[in-house]
Amino acid sequence: MYGWRGRIGLLVPSINTTMESEFWRIAPPGVSVHTARISGGREGTPETLRHMEDSSKVAAADVAMIEPDVVVYGCTSGSFFEGPTWNKKISEQLSAITKAPTVTTAGGMAACLMAGGFKKVDVVTPYVELTNERLKHFLKAHGINVVKLGTFDMLDMFDHAKIQPEEIYRKVKEITTPKSEAVFVACTQLRALEVLDQLERDLGKPVYSAVQASAWQAFEAMNVDPQIMNCGSLLRKLSEPGAQKKAGKKLRSA
Repeated sequence: MYGWRGRIGLLVPSINTTMESEFWRIAPPGVSVHTARISGGREGTPETLRHMEDSSKVAAADVAMIEPDVVVYGCTSGSFFEGPTWNKKISEQLSAITKAPTVTTAGGMAACLMAGGFKKVDVVTPYVELTNERLKHFLKAHGINVVKLGTFDMLDMFDHAKIQPEEIYRKVKEITTPKSEAVFVACTQLRALEVLDQLERDLGKPVYSAVQASAWQAFEAMNVDPQIMNCGSLLRKLSEPGAQKKAGKKLRSA
């Protein structure tokens, strides 16, 4: 059977064309990715993002059939929009359906920044103003302040995937401030994964992405060392001596 080391149940918005491809790109031998789609519209309105909570339950019931070792709720704005309590509720609901631990992209965003001890970060998103403000509030609730936020300001979530990696690279370079300790590129529809290493080298600070943070949490939950050396420092840390033992302890105490 495929997935003998671990099976990831990936839940993505129906318009998402990026996250599944990037998860398969970084899946190590023995780890399989099984995707179910969350129905919803193209525009990232409050109504669409809230509706995803209910739609995700249907997708979770489908992906539960493959008996996943971990479930990933793969929408950043869909998991932070109504705050930390809402994000926790989503995880608990999906875990009850799938009988597997569930991680969310918003949870991964906060977790990786807190794990690094970062209090001041710069952020790049494709979102409109209201969604960007909700993101700032979500991070603030976790003790993380957004120093500067740069956005592509696009309501159409399908079009987020049309933003090229080189455009993301330029936007991050453009908005990063000396005061920030790290940078986060939000949205699982953005193709940021392939420019993270270059950005970290050029900026001299950690640069994380939504897909990367989600995968980091998933591999931790499965206690799998993916041996990924070319997608940023966050995933490389999973291969450090004792990393998986620490991850298991952290997850049990969460």
